[in-house]
Order: sequence, then structure tokens, then C-alpha cells
Amino acid sequence: MKMIDQKGRIFGVINILDLFLILLLIGALIFAGIKFTQGDEVVSGPRTQKEVTYVLYNSAEHPFVVDQIKKGDVLRNKDNNAKIGEVVSIKKQPGKVAVTTADGRMVMSDVPEKYSVYITVKTKASVSGETAVGEDGSALLTGSKVSVKGPKYLIETLISEVNLGDK
Repeated sequence: MKMIDQKGRIFGVINILDLFLILLLIGALIFAGIKFTQGDEVVSGPRTQKEVTYVLYNSAEHPFVVDQIKKGDVLRNKDNNAKIGEVVSIKKQPGKVAVTTADGRMVMSDVPEKYSVYITVKTKASVSGETAVGEDGSALLTGSKVSVKGPKYLIETLISEVNLGDK
């Protein structure tokens, strides 16, 4: 018996093109299975645990909220109550927001009786290359929205700066 007959079938059972397509489909399924079960994180080197600092920013907050924020406060993620770090310093400035003028330009405008607040937080993070993952398991990325709660307050912030400690 020939391995490939005149109709192009292997041992007279399956066509070569059909076998190729089946193998290609099996390979794609294996690749997809590996891709979806192993997560998306791309590791750019070994992970190390280290203390990092980052700055949380809120552009216009009420003074009675800002006055509650104290150095040493433990901050937690509003959604899952996981610890995100400890307040190292607080800097408050007059509140500002972006507004559109009548001619369509965007300008920063003062907000009376509100503060812009910068909260510096220290945390233990898992660092790999230029990326860090905080104590609560979330990535410390500039621009990320973070809802934090302290002992007596809840505040919506953005991460404005991340310092991995190597600069």
C-alpha cells in the first residue's frame, strides 16, 4: 500500500490538505488556550519587592475633606478595601479645573473655596523593570483613577506621578 494514493490521501484515509487544516486548527486552539489561561502581564525582568512612592491628585475638593487627610493615614481601595499605602505628605493648593471659554479654548480656572490636593503615598510594590504593582494588586500607572478611603474620608484621585526609588 502506498503512503499517498492517486487522490492525494494518506493511506487512503485523509486528504493532505484536510490533515494540514486540522493540524493548523489544533495548533491555534492550543495557542489560544495558553494565551487565555496565562494572563496578559508581560514580565520584562525579575520582580522585586520594594518600597515605592506615588502621588495622588484631586483638582477641586472641598476643604472639609482635605482637612481630614493626615500624614500617617492608611489608605484603602474603595472598591475592595485592600490597603494601598500610607500617606507620607499632603500638599494643598487653590482648586483648579479646566473650562472651555466662549471662543473654544481650554483654560485652567480657579474654583473658589476648593483645593487641589497632592497626596504622596508610600507602599510596598512588586517592581519589574519600569512597572510596579501596589499592595492591592493594581498597577501603579500615571493617569489611573483611584478611589481611596481613609479613616474619615473618601476621595476620587488620579495617580500623577510614580517614583520607583531608582532615580
